[in-house]
Amino acid sequence: MTASVSATNDGLKRVPCASCRQPIIEGARKCKHCKAWQPERARAPRAAILVAVAVTSAFSVILTSQKSPVGEAPPLTPLGGEAQTEPSPAAAGPEPPPPQPSSVPVSTPNRSWTTREIKIGDAHPLDLVFSRDGKSLYVSADDATVREYTVSSGEAVHKASVAAKGDKIVLLFGRYLAVVRPDARVARVPVMDVTQWDRDPVLLEVGPGPGEVVEMPDGTVVVSTTAAHRVARFSLPSGKLVADIRLPQATGQAFLVRSGGRPMLAALGGLTHAGRAAGAWLDLFDPAEAPFGATRRSVAVGRDPRAGAVSSDGGRIFFPDYASNTALLIDVRNQTDIRQADVGQGPVASFVLAGDRYGVTLNATAGSATVVEFTAAPEKLRTTTLALAGEPRDGALSPDRSTLFVALGGSDAAPRAQGVAVIGGDPPALVATLPTGQGAISVTVAPDGSRAAVANYFSKTITILE
Repeated sequence: MTASVSATNDGLKRVPCASCRQPIIEGARKCKHCKAWQPERARAPRAAILVAVAVTSAFSVILTSQKSPVGEAPPLTPLGGEAQTEPSPAAAGPEPPPPQPSSVPVSTPNRSWTTREIKIGDAHPLDLVFSRDGKSLYVSADDATVREYTVSSGEAVHKASVAAKGDKIVLLFGRYLAVVRPDARVARVPVMDVTQWDRDPVLLEVGPGPGEVVEMPDGTVVVSTTAAHRVARFSLPSGKLVADIRLPQATGQAFLVRSGGRPMLAALGGLTHAGRAAGAWLDLFDPAEAPFGATRRSVAVGRDPRAGAVSSDGGRIFFPDYASNTALLIDVRNQTDIRQADVGQGPVASFVLAGDRYGVTLNATAGSATVVEFTAAPEKLRTTTLALAGEPRDGALSPDRSTLFVALGGSDAAPRAQGVAVIGGDPPALVATLPTGQGAISVTVAPDGSRAAVANYFSKTITILE
């Protein structure tokens, strides 16, 4: 019998399941009725996202208390007409200039670091990021402004008002600056074109409680996460919503990974019950699939995940679980494998160093860092504790993954503590603790590894390490 193809009011074609014969969306890899995997069908060429995929880890966001109550998973909500092809990079305006080669060697733990300060004066800095050429610093402040400073001179060259305070700023494609405030009262993410400061930011309608904005390898599309369960795709520079889905849990992090030999998007989030962490899940799906997220794999991963990282090969995700004082190493390359390590109290962020041989967690309550050795043999990962001179607030890894810079500002909403720790070597060890201004709230590293910068909330300064 020849399988029939039908169309419904939502405009999506459906075909019979190869196993139970119930209607499913054409192109789906798994039947939602009998859960049987479907045979491969001929497909149209995928979007440019599969052509230029280079596996990188996305910026990570610590999940806030705005997690959702336990409940049934909402249905998938593909946007009408989303099967259309993505806008070509040419439609997004001129290509940003390629990164300039640098004669400065990347950071190594044996370097001697000197410090100097850039004064802001009229506002408290919240976050900062280097420009792609490393010559400028973009800084967000608590007066809902974003500024640009020349690193060499400390001169302020641009300033613009945005729709929300930038607790976190993300540089996308070397050209667009996303200003993220993880607040349930905020439902938009302003995105500025840093080549056109006189223009108003584009507003991405991400939904309540923005978590993260991640660039996709095609150069025009970004993915956002929110505490309101929503994962959405937007096209830049227009800010147009391309597609979205809703997951069962509040989602604060997203990563680009490789699973089954294919590029995948991994969304990490959690649920709460009576105000307490009630479980976390990692959802894996093909970012080029139409409809967006039609087939996904969910894996239970601890209780209260915090800022994680991806290995350089894209096959493993490493993140701390705040509720259990552990860290999880999840191998997603083929069959999912989860290994665990005990770390210091109150882990809030993690990083992968030294050729994917080690992970490091920052433990806020313990005032320490835990080095986790990714050896192949033991089921329980081996660890070493590094005592820090203060409570870690934020961390940033050098591009070559050799050196980790840790801001020691503490966890207060308006931090006053100071200092930055430098961790590096093989195995990683504490190699230096350097002074900063008061309230070291955020840290970033230049693309060539030649310098780092720390935003100091209370002293209203930026400390440059070089």
